[in-house]
Amino acid sequence: MLSLLASLFALASCNATEPDATEQNGAEESEKATDGTDKPTEKPTEKPTEKPTERPTEKPTDDGKEPEKTSFKVLFIGNSFTYYNNMPTAYFAKMCKAAGLDVEIDTITNGGHRLDEFADPEDEYGAKVHRALANEQYDYVILQEQSGRPIAKPEGFFDGSRDLAALVAENGAELWFYQTWGYKEGYSKLPTHGGTTEEMELLLRAAYDAIAEELDANVAHVGIAMYDLHLNDSFEPDVYDSDLYHPSKYGSIAAAWTIFASIFEIDPDKVDLDCGIEEEHLEDIKEAAYFAAFYPDPVPDGYKISSEGVTNKK
Repeated sequence: MLSLLASLFALASCNATEPDATEQNGAEESEKATDGTDKPTEKPTEKPTEKPTERPTEKPTDDGKEPEKTSFKVLFIGNSFTYYNNMPTAYFAKMCKAAGLDVEIDTITNGGHRLDEFADPEDEYGAKVHRALANEQYDYVILQEQSGRPIAKPEGFFDGSRDLAALVAENGAELWFYQTWGYKEGYSKLPTHGGTTEEMELLLRAAYDAIAEELDANVAHVGIAMYDLHLNDSFEPDVYDSDLYHPSKYGSIAAAWTIFASIFEIDPDKVDLDCGIEEEHLEDIKEAAYFAAFYPDPVPDGYKISSEGVTNKK
């Protein structure tokens, strides 16, 4: 049962494998010089004292739907928060298969890479993105920004998102953002990215929701699911890797279920999949992913921002 804001179809195995070396080449997520250690966007003077919306105490029975289409092509663009534990292929792809969906997955990832670099045709990985979007037809493109950049360098995040959104629009795919999570308490860069895990997640959610609203795109709120599990005293595993910011296997499973449920509007409980973890832990992860996908907590008023006009470009 979730402790945050709630007291509230083929059997398969999805044991994680190591990421493809050709896709993980590069520095670790937050160790890249471009991470940005500037003071984050200004915090609200007062934190909200009430939760913005009320989640249902029980899961509605009519949530979710049967997809009209069952064959899809998906492109993930991101860095280590995407490729850790080989999330797109070790988990997301198998969830799709277990749900009866025929999904082809491409990934373009590199450690610490930013969205504006992925949008740059002169960049090694940006060139891959341009070729893929010019030569392949995708149904969904999922963008994940370097973990701290939406807070430390929001104008760079927004510019990179806009440039990639233009390419995705030309391709005809539906654009999704993969909102990441706050660093775990004790991580050295947390003080310059909100100060607490909760605060960082709220600032990230505000930035991702802002650019998604501007671009008429969608957000898979993985950060919400991760924080729910982080606060859940009955959930024994750690969703964080030992480095305090990357996802553990459990974190990557939570990310995959949240993205899956958000895009396809399928309740994870309706998908019979063995992820190689204890049943009770899998149930908690599915529940957190369900609420993050179907009932994401809106950004509190004190944290809301607009991306309109926020840019590095003249």
